[in-house]
Amino acid sequence: MENSEPIVSDTQTVDSVRYHKLLSVLDRSLSAVVDTFKLDDLRIVFPDLAREIPGKLADSHEQISSYIRNSANSDFQAILMQYEMSDKLASLDTLVKEAAERMLASEERPIPSLSPESINRNRSAAIKRAELTRLKAQLELVKDENAQHLAELSKQRATLRAEHERLEKTISLVDSVSWRNGHGYNSQSDRY
Repeated sequence: MENSEPIVSDTQTVDSVRYHKLLSVLDRSLSAVVDTFKLDDLRIVFPDLAREIPGKLADSHEQISSYIRNSANSDFQAILMQYEMSDKLASLDTLVKEAAERMLASEERPIPSLSPESINRNRSAAIKRAELTRLKAQLELVKDENAQHLAELSKQRATLRAEHERLEKTISLVDSVSWRNGHGYNSQSDRY
């Protein structure tokens, strides 16, 4: 079972601690999986072959184990290359190192931790300010509509007053003409 090749070839050199740890974890995981495939279990499944040709069964076991290891190893290499893990983890190592150096040099102060209450308070204050702005705009619209309605109401009142005055003048004129012509109301019976 120790007949395994490393997940990354010798031609590929990467100076990333995280990448080497990832490769180590992948290799240990692969070994754990391959090690669960034991020759004794194969002998139990195929007892006739184990009695008749034990050497060939052992060779078959070794070939199957090697195939599983090599196939999984190739799949791991393809995945690592597809997602450019060596470059990404090397960049992450660099970022972590630079951040640690900046922290030691005290060039930047760490962001103070915020409590959930203060975060919610800040969010709710922003939401309330936005709602206040929206309500003020709506209030201005209502004020403008009210001013238009008041102007129309004043105009209608002025028109009604003018009509009322014209009607009173007309009634007064009709009354005065009626009195002049001698058709005034002399009694109650004249009215009906």
